[in-house]
Amino acid sequence: MTDDARERILAFERQFEERCAGRIEETSFGRAYLHLGFPFRYSSNFVWVDRPLDGVEADALAADADRVLGAHDGFRHRKIQIDDERHGARLAGSFLELGWRVHRDVFMVHAREPEPRPEVDVIETDFVTAGPVIAEVMQEQPYVDSDDVQRQLVDFREVLERQVGARFFVAMVDGEPAAVCEAYVLGDVGQVEDVNTLEGFRGRGLASAIVLAAADWTRSRGADLVFLIADDDDWPKDLYRRLGFDDAFRTWGFTRVIDT
Repeated sequence: MTDDARERILAFERQFEERCAGRIEETSFGRAYLHLGFPFRYSSNFVWVDRPLDGVEADALAADADRVLGAHDGFRHRKIQIDDERHGARLAGSFLELGWRVHRDVFMVHAREPEPRPEVDVIETDFVTAGPVIAEVMQEQPYVDSDDVQRQLVDFREVLERQVGARFFVAMVDGEPAAVCEAYVLGDVGQVEDVNTLEGFRGRGLASAIVLAAADWTRSRGADLVFLIADDDDWPKDLYRRLGFDDAFRTWGFTRVIDT
């Protein structure tokens, strides 16, 4: 993967966060992207580190995030994102010692034809139609521990629809929604995100179908670079490779949950 593709994707991500954030604050090592109306959504309230990190240690980054995020009521977490793979790997052990969770994402670019997949009925739709199946999916997630958390994770999709033109792709089985993902296009770059299948419908190729439908939609909207993000330590990345996505680069995330 070329450096140009990496820079285009990161530029997309910055534009995405700038459009969706309700508030942006400068920090000692980067910027905090915040949406105070959705405090339980970690991905909407975090510090994106983008300044030189030579000589900078985990405790300084943790203190900076604690200062910025701790200044606002309602946050029960701290989250830091680091794009520099080298420094992320260097700091991972220290963050673990500080009691933070370490997470590595792999950015994958759609570059090849997919392996043959079963035929699935997929509809493209809006948030109003997709909302109920998204809510059902959220109920099955282990990290959703209250009605408020579920509501915020579902309702933020309306922000995505309004701010970045999100569209939703739902796989249907016997007329019932069974899997859902979303996609966005900014300029000539498209992203497929939040791929989920209801537990009772897994193993039928539904995730493959919605990912490919979403990727096709981004291209129809002018994207010539289509990517998604996967957990580098989890199995879905292997599925995405079978769908024609290649590893491009990795980023690191560090999260601490605040006891309440």
